[in-house]
Amino acid sequence: MPRKKDPVGPIIDATMQLAAMGGWRNVTLYDIARESGMDVADVVDAVGGRMGVVRHLAARADQAMLAAVDDDWPDEAIRDRLFTLLIARFDHLKGHREGLRAILSSLPTDPGGAIALMAGPGQRAMRLALEAAGISSAGIAGTLRMKALGLAYAQTFRTFLDDDSPDLSRTMAALDKSLSRLDRLAGRFQRGRSPFSDGQKHAADAEATAG
Repeated sequence: MPRKKDPVGPIIDATMQLAAMGGWRNVTLYDIARESGMDVADVVDAVGGRMGVVRHLAARADQAMLAAVDDDWPDEAIRDRLFTLLIARFDHLKGHREGLRAILSSLPTDPGGAIALMAGPGQRAMRLALEAAGISSAGIAGTLRMKALGLAYAQTFRTFLDDDSPDLSRTMAALDKSLSRLDRLAGRFQRGRSPFSDGQKHAADAEATAG
């Protein structure tokens, strides 16, 4: 029996293309359905609505990010893990940069949409990145880590939107700079040990050597 075709991918592509061409506020469910070759009812059934498209795009970017975890993970420094994860997420999103730029430009006049983006997909992505890198996101400390990493990601995202390099070199440089700044700032409040660096790994190595 042939697999049922996934409707979400074409819906995401159609929505991002429409946003890039005419602005996010002008995109309607009818436009999305027509562009993707589907019925409006099927679009709603698949994604729920316009913000549902953004949530699905974010979820797929999260899946691509988590797929970056590999067998060498135990030997990687925490900071390097975070870098690998977030670059994988940017790499997944790079084909939708124009649409994302249109969405973000509409947020100052759409506070509800801005809140939905920050409180939903954004927090989820940072929590997953931390946990996949081996850092707890639980409790007050975890919340602070998510906010700090979210700030570093947001700073890099601005560069990403204008990065036309084929290998995302500008984005990588910006992320490296943001994580380095975060590392230094976090270290000041952690007695010189940042939860975003490989301090935990070094401590484990020291214990192993002493033993």
